Amino acid sequence: MKIMSETKPYGTVLIRAKQILDYLEQKDQPVNLQTICTSLKTSKSTVLKILNTLCLIGFVKREEETKKYSLGISLISYGEAAKKSFSIISVAERDLIELNNQIGETIHLGAYDQDRIVYIKKLNAKSRIILRSQVGHSVELYCSAMGKAYLAEQKEEVVRNYLDRVRLEQRTKHTLCDKIALMDDLRATRQHGYAIDDQENEEDVYCIATSIKQNGVIRGLVSVSSPVYRMSEEKRMKIITLLQQAKRNIEQKLTN
Repeated sequence: MKIMSETKPYGTVLIRAKQILDYLEQKDQPVNLQTICTSLKTSKSTVLKILNTLCLIGFVKREEETKKYSLGISLISYGEAAKKSFSIISVAERDLIELNNQIGETIHLGAYDQDRIVYIKKLNAKSRIILRSQVGHSVELYCSAMGKAYLAEQKEEVVRNYLDRVRLEQRTKHTLCDKIALMDDLRATRQHGYAIDDQENEEDVYCIATSIKQNGVIRGLVSVSSPVYRMSEEKRMKIITLLQQAKRNIEQKLTN
């Protein structure tokens, strides 16, 4: 998660601690102290002091035999409590499940947070091929379908300010890094009512997304993701139709 430059942090220890937690969250296996220090480019003494404190409060677990670190079980309750604060999850859940059953592809529900979209709900595809995305992970706005669906709802001045402060990285050969081309894409998104990510964020993955609004305010974003080889034109049109129907259903529930 990005720390907004306009906000002056109170000290740097909490920021360092968050960087360590973010790093551990990305790892499938426990890692040793030296690996953490090297990856974060931080001194061993600093990292060790922070890790000891995080272990003390249960946010990090240290294996005595291997002396390796991983996220602690105490974080689970915080994650569950945070999910409950997003009422959109419970409101949208039935429609997301129905969409997942109708299409058979991966469904994501996301929320905007500091220039990124965070996954707050995921329903896996019915096939054996499972996308690597996880709840809690986040994606950039400019190269993801949910991100572009969000940007398309913003005033042009807001979008231009965003493009001026972020670095447009060429994540794949399909990523739009030209600001003019991206603005044109967002105008098309606004006109169509849905956004497309054609391998712009991840190779071989095609995504379609739309926003969920309540009284004109974006409450969340829903996407359907599929391997490119399964995305025929017929299936694409079916997804768009069902996605827009799910959007209407969820927005109606939010209104009521």
